[in-house]
Amino acid sequence: MAAAKREIQASLARDGKAASAQHALEDVLWNKKETVLILDNRVIVDRSFLRHAKHPAHAALAASVGARRALPNAAYRFSAGTRGVKRSGCKRPFPLAVITKMTGYDQCGVLVPNPYFGPDLDAYARQTGEARALARARPLASRVGRALWRGNISSRACDKELGNRARLAATALSVDFPDLFDARCPPGGCDPRPPSEPCDEAGVAARILADYGGSAAPTFANYTATMVAAAADPAAYLVGGYVPPSKFSDWKYALHLPGAFTGSYSRNLNKLWALGSVVLLWAAPYVEFYFPGLSHGATHLAVDACTAPRAVAALEADGGRAADLAAGAGRVFDELLCADCLADFYVAAVEGLRAHYDLGSALDGGRDAAAFLRGRTNCSDLDLVAVRGSRPWSEKYGRGLPTTHVLTEPVDCATLFQ
Repeated sequence: MAAAKREIQASLARDGKAASAQHALEDVLWNKKETVLILDNRVIVDRSFLRHAKHPAHAALAASVGARRALPNAAYRFSAGTRGVKRSGCKRPFPLAVITKMTGYDQCGVLVPNPYFGPDLDAYARQTGEARALARARPLASRVGRALWRGNISSRACDKELGNRARLAATALSVDFPDLFDARCPPGGCDPRPPSEPCDEAGVAARILADYGGSAAPTFANYTATMVAAAADPAAYLVGGYVPPSKFSDWKYALHLPGAFTGSYSRNLNKLWALGSVVLLWAAPYVEFYFPGLSHGATHLAVDACTAPRAVAALEADGGRAADLAAGAGRVFDELLCADCLADFYVAAVEGLRAHYDLGSALDGGRDAAAFLRGRTNCSDLDLVAVRGSRPWSEKYGRGLPTTHVLTEPVDCATLFQ
């Protein structure tokens, strides 16, 4: 966790341009679609914040953390974009809290947990505890010796093809190496882009770096003969049956692939670390908040279409090595992704923002500070609520918490800052 927390400070040192608490808060209060205010251990947002995809779960997670930890007074702007923040958004004095950086750590923003962790940390602790217990009951040596993946592949424009291409490459491995891979897409969710359609791959990569900055753009997997044949007839080559998450730990190897459109993060990775399996991460430059704690060869293996078959074959021949990697993946969950781990990191991120901008001087009380805050808060234009948590939400494919499941109470804007 220490490495992940150091990245908070590195991001703030690079991107935190505001000269004072008031300068920072002038940028934060109020962007109704992005602003999160933490005041007196309450998570306060405008109702319009909750109408954006992934935002309800973020606010509910913050409230759940507040039920476990005392949240310091702070404020920030949140973006749930799957690519992270464009360079044009980095010119503001206050960096956004982001769930991923598609082009690596040098992309701007401060990383926070993605909205598919939690959002109710008590329920998350129970669910992941059950997953860990189930994994312990399935010794690695008794599991299926293939790499499992299930997900969709869709036909998209060239600039939304990066993740889909990686998925096609991985599923093609199940055709070429059926004893090593079980990577499939479901009926109705298996529609690869025809390889014959032109795609300016170099141009896409150049535009990503120009728009988002960072250190590296995702790359397209090269087509193989099997990929071309599979794209032409996916029903014959790629379709496989649904596997419920409770059965994922039947396999020794959990393969993770980038998000379909952007080649960036995918929520599927959240649950893989608790399986007791070896985690195989398809090589890509994107990062999430806990990635500083990962280490190729210790917590997982980074693979691509060329290296994955050799990697799985070698692990099948060396059970001790596979067991060590599976244990390393388990430590990622135990030390970085457990319920208390998520709470500790979120508090660290909020405390980092608070300290970097001295937000306490404006948010912790005082007549002058209250007058400034009232001046930044146009109550006639706001419909503020305090988010208290979330109602239970379960969905087969793990889609995000809907607004209807967020528990809120109205906030009297006129008396918010006294």
